[in-house]
Amino acid sequence: MYQQPEKSLWTGRLDSETDRSAFRHFQTIVFGNLAEDVDVHDSVALLGYAVDEGVALNKGRIGAQEGPDAIRGAFAAVPTMSEQVIIDYGNVRHCASTLYETQQEFGQYVTQLLQRHQRTFLLGGGHDIAYAQYLGVRAANPGKSIGVINIDAHFDNRCAASSTSGTSFRQMLEEDDRLDYLVLGIQRASNTQSLFDYADKTRTEYVLADELKGRIDPRIKNKVENFIHAHDVILFTICMDVIDSAYAPGVSAPAVLGLTPTIVLSLAERILQSDKVTSLSIAEMNPNYDIDQRTAKLIAHMLTYLIHD
Repeated sequence: MYQQPEKSLWTGRLDSETDRSAFRHFQTIVFGNLAEDVDVHDSVALLGYAVDEGVALNKGRIGAQEGPDAIRGAFAAVPTMSEQVIIDYGNVRHCASTLYETQQEFGQYVTQLLQRHQRTFLLGGGHDIAYAQYLGVRAANPGKSIGVINIDAHFDNRCAASSTSGTSFRQMLEEDDRLDYLVLGIQRASNTQSLFDYADKTRTEYVLADELKGRIDPRIKNKVENFIHAHDVILFTICMDVIDSAYAPGVSAPAVLGLTPTIVLSLAERILQSDKVTSLSIAEMNPNYDIDQRTAKLIAHMLTYLIHD
């Protein structure tokens, strides 16, 4: 069910009402309505996936449905870094009889936003947002090859009877023969051998978390750039559980020996340099387990750099 943006979420410290160089995002945000057909191509869009049904079905810690609004609250108070127009379109919540129906609805809205905007940022919610994002990207790009880049500790290529937060990438791979999958940050201890076997079977490219400690090796940079070059469109998604729980405790499945925010941000900035990346989703932010808004603030600061990149 679509809900228009909640304006009361956008508050922060007021340093000036006239000097734009002292503004924060709550002073510059624009509110949109998906029912209105307007041309705002030079702007970027925000849409929330306020859903954790997929997390529950995957037997994870629920609470991610409140993630989009927690991210907005933290992002609102961050100083603006440019005159980039950002339009908040609100949230989609799960009210359908199945998760798949909600994903279909969200995908339709994603298609709309991709057609209207320079770039679309999707705020989760469980990582089932990635499959919903795919439905929108595919509908907006019929016939084109899609490269899916996921920064994640998990493959999320489980086999299940229906959609969950752990099945998105298997669903994509099994439905689309013009799609390839690259995942960065895989933890050996967080994926069973059967998930590695399926990754090998589907020619999934991956980089282990152990290979991303300290710095990004030039060979990994080349892998990412070659992957982007080989596809028409890039679907980009980040699961916050890839980041070590010392930095990001507010997630559905906290990471042990995870990546640092610096590495993740560096990878994301490199990926977003390509115009082929039309959408980015950030998943699994769970305010129920956050400490001092640490995870929400981390995402807010990442967004500030990534939106204005």
